Amino acid sequence: MQNDQRIPYSIRQLMPADVDTYKAIRLEALQKEPGNFGNSYATESAFPEETWIARLANPDGACFGLYHENMLIGITVIVVTDKYKPQEAYMTQSYIRKEHRGKGLSQLLYNARINWAKQHSIKRLIIGHRETNIVSKRANQHFGFVYSHSEPRTWPDDATENMLYYHLDLN
Repeated sequence: MQNDQRIPYSIRQLMPADVDTYKAIRLEALQKEPGNFGNSYATESAFPEETWIARLANPDGACFGLYHENMLIGITVIVVTDKYKPQEAYMTQSYIRKEHRGKGLSQLLYNARINWAKQHSIKRLIIGHRETNIVSKRANQHFGFVYSHSEPRTWPDDATENMLYYHLDLN
C-alpha cells in the first residue's frame, strides 16, 4: 500500500547561519533560469561572503526559505529599497525548484512576504517580472497586485524586454 500522506513543506526566515544553503540555491536559480532575474550568475557568484551574509542580516528586509522536509527547495525576498519610502517594500528573488512547482507552493512565498510586510508596517508592496513571464503575472494577479507601469530592460541573458511592475496596497 502506498503512502498517501502529503509530503511536508514549510517556510521560515533565513538567518546569517543559513548563508551557505541560501547562496547555493540563489546561484542555482541564476544558473538554471538566467532570464527570470535581474542579476546574473557571473555577477553574484563573484560576491564576497560578506555580501551574502548582509542580505540575510538586513534589518530592512527578509529572505525566506521554502523547505521540503529539511531540504531548501525555494527562496523569496522582501526588502525596503528606498530609505525615503520606508512603508514600501519590493518583493524579489522568488525561485522554486522545478520538481516542486505546480503544487501551489508559491502561495507560501507570497504569504510569508505579505505577513512580514504587515508586521513591519509596510503599506505598499511592489513586484515586477519580465514581460513574458506569464506564471509570475498570474501569481501577482491572484494575490491582488495591480499593474502600474513597465520599463524597457536588457536582461542578463542579453534579451531586451519590458519589466512589468505591479503594486499591492496593504490595509
